[in-house]
Amino acid sequence: MYNYILNLTVSPATIAIIGGGFSGSLVAAHILRNATIPISIKLIERRAEIGKGVAYSTSVAGHLLNVPALKMSAFADKPQHFLTWLHKNGYTEATASTFAPRQVYGEYIQAILNEAEANAPTHVSLERICDEAIAIETTAYSTRIELSSGKSLHVQKVVLALGNFPASLPQPIAALGNNHPNVKDAWSTDAISNLRPDDSILLVGTGLTMVDAVVALNQQGFRGKIHAVSRHGLTPQRHQATIYYPEYLDLATAPKTARGLLCLVRREIKTAAIYGYDWRAVIDAIRPLTQQLWQTLPLAEQRRFLRHVKAYWEVYRHRIAGEIAELLDSKLQSGQLNYYGGRIQICQQVDNAIEVKICERRTQADIVLQVNRIINCTGSNCNYKRLENPLITSLQAQGLIRPHALSMGIDTAANGAVINAQGKVSDRLYTLGTPRKGDLWETTAVPEIRSQAAALAQELLKSLNPRSYAMERDWFALHPLSDFPKPAMLFRQLFDRESSTYTYLIADPQTKAAILVDPVLEQVERDLQVLQKLDLTLLYCLETHIHADHITGTAQLRQFTGCWSVLPDKTVPSDRYIADGEILQLGSVQIQAIATPGHTDSHMAYLVNGTHLLTGDALFIGGCGRTDFQNGNAGLLYDVVTQKLFTLPDDTWVFPGHDYQGRTVSTIGEEKRWNPRFLGRTRSQFIELMNNLNLPYPQKMSEAIPANQRGGKVLVRLDYQI
Repeated sequence: MYNYILNLTVSPATIAIIGGGFSGSLVAAHILRNATIPISIKLIERRAEIGKGVAYSTSVAGHLLNVPALKMSAFADKPQHFLTWLHKNGYTEATASTFAPRQVYGEYIQAILNEAEANAPTHVSLERICDEAIAIETTAYSTRIELSSGKSLHVQKVVLALGNFPASLPQPIAALGNNHPNVKDAWSTDAISNLRPDDSILLVGTGLTMVDAVVALNQQGFRGKIHAVSRHGLTPQRHQATIYYPEYLDLATAPKTARGLLCLVRREIKTAAIYGYDWRAVIDAIRPLTQQLWQTLPLAEQRRFLRHVKAYWEVYRHRIAGEIAELLDSKLQSGQLNYYGGRIQICQQVDNAIEVKICERRTQADIVLQVNRIINCTGSNCNYKRLENPLITSLQAQGLIRPHALSMGIDTAANGAVINAQGKVSDRLYTLGTPRKGDLWETTAVPEIRSQAAALAQELLKSLNPRSYAMERDWFALHPLSDFPKPAMLFRQLFDRESSTYTYLIADPQTKAAILVDPVLEQVERDLQVLQKLDLTLLYCLETHIHADHITGTAQLRQFTGCWSVLPDKTVPSDRYIADGEILQLGSVQIQAIATPGHTDSHMAYLVNGTHLLTGDALFIGGCGRTDFQNGNAGLLYDVVTQKLFTLPDDTWVFPGHDYQGRTVSTIGEEKRWNPRFLGRTRSQFIELMNNLNLPYPQKMSEAIPANQRGGKVLVRLDYQI
């Protein structure tokens, strides 16, 4: 009975996560916690600190979370996780209703990632890369990420955890120029620097970003006037303790218009008030259904919602802590802070100030302000058609992403996979959070992102695990060939002229899973093109032996496709090893290993579906491989050919590893009858013949053998290297 408990050393697949804020860090943590196969995670973040992103990188202690601690767990199945972490890390007075500082939440995310990394199995690794991804290029099997440092990464999967991009300046403020010294973005580090205590400031936008700006100004001791303007002049409502309100919407019967939904919610609020419920409880009761409700609306109704309802939804749905609301109220009452609803008509430099004219929404009256600084607080820009970002520009130029029709994010599939310009769902690019806003609407808060992160991690792990190809748990499980049917297979013979080497492509036509046998380095591009043309997924690169006349293409193919290397020689690093008699099952295709040492001390032939014999260098058409190096043994070669290969049925096809006369295929019957190396020769006569061939060594032997002993990884530049 053969031992088919196989070596479990596996080459890691690589997942790049672009963006190391909350969403990217959480995806990484889930992969680290749940991976059962070798995975290498590359977490790319341009900021020095991983885990915090824009929201949690603030240095302002007064910037609080907008949701109480009990609802801020990073894990949906552990609702008290954040609160427990607070208590364990010195915040003992925190309660379920505490609005913790955003700085602290950033530390919480970092702790989750660090813990996941520390407890990850040895076959799962995380590399933090402080750099900026500026371009992504894809070929048949390669996904290359270009970094601003000039470095690049080849990966199997990419997660676009891009978060929020800063908003562009609205007109007519943009007319002052992006480099105006007193026009700042609220997210920039110098937004409120170098202000005199009694300057006058205009905040453009009255949402959550405006709230952050006022809090930061207050902490800085700013005493001057603060003006805030938006089209509607609406500001975020405050949180208030509520009691649970039951769900009142049913997806099947819910209105399919924005107006219908708005009227229904308003009626429910009035009804709820009669029974003592606060409007907040009614709004919160919609939360579990928001994404589904959004997706049931036709595109025209989604546009109508954005045009007429969005401004109100934002301030009632995304509320602020009571203590922050009290700070704003105190500044309103003192006259330091003023809100305006209207449009900015004119913005121009006048002496040492900026003059701004606002057309007030309600009265249509003109309001003229003289301010010393304008801060853009319009939030984030999720219109990918207009984003000025090198990575987004690269993705759009290649058609790898498709901006959403609502100008919010990009088109995505239900599993987070990106949809390209041709409408095809990618199997390499994924995203979560803000980029999915057009598809999901509610997708930027912690409850939504934590669910997406967990689901996306599982999707990635499933897609990278070869078991998803419905193969047996023991992929090399040993069975007699009679146990298996012999269905059709896809079989291609490929040729490298320089080394006269045959490479064999074998695939299951149903699952599209494929194997390459004896790939050649110089032909990697050809092999990738064939795989792409035939729409195949390369799972394995199988070697017959350690070659001396060419460098294997396995290392590059593994880098481009994530395939695994399979070798008969356990002294050489490989993802997996295969032993005599074992069968590699590829869907409906069975490949049986037949040990054929003699040309080298660890050589394997492969019998495919019982009909196609890949002999490597053990048996050629009218010949055989030499035995004068790499621990060759002529007597042993004679034994395995005559006692193993020649005992196969005569109609078994013979596909050799090389041929120098243009021949492509033979049969066992033909080789037994006509092969001059074996015909009429005894074992001793064969040994004498082989010992006196006096053949020159292969030209590339000194480079090929060391490289192939490293799995095809070339350490020196060769003139024939691609």
